[in-house]
Amino acid sequence: GLIMEKIVDIAKYLSKKYFSEKGELIDEMKLHKMTFFIQKESFSRYGEPMFEEDFEGWYLGPINKLIRNEYEFRKDFEKIQKFKDKVFLEKENIEIVDFIFEKYKDMNSYELSHLTHLEYSWIKSRIGIENGENGNVIISKEDIFLDAKELNS
Repeated sequence: GLIMEKIVDIAKYLSKKYFSEKGELIDEMKLHKMTFFIQKESFSRYGEPMFEEDFEGWYLGPINKLIRNEYEFRKDFEKIQKFKDKVFLEKENIEIVDFIFEKYKDMNSYELSHLTHLEYSWIKSRIGIENGENGNVIISKEDIFLDAKELNS
């Protein structure tokens, strides 16, 4: 099976890559959405998750709490550091991460948010929650796996 990554490492990898290509910090919402699509792609290719950490179904799409906290904390720090810390991801995982990065890097956050709203896994996590309200229902990996199977059919 795949060697699992930590979602925060994937987020750091994406941040570094984005910064080196675009010369600016990646928007936080992009990080949440890209990591969500990375998890889905991992299920699509290998039938397994790339990371253990979960997403919550917020009104703008899937949100991961660790990325939330990390991003807030790192914002100013990163401006000074310019991403000096190395991030090591497994080769098979990097292929997926790079694939999703290329696919979505030029989309704005709201376009990405809209895309996640088409996912069954997100829709299901929003049942009974008012529009515009943040829910904290966990988006189940089984449901992301079902979205991934759709991708393959």
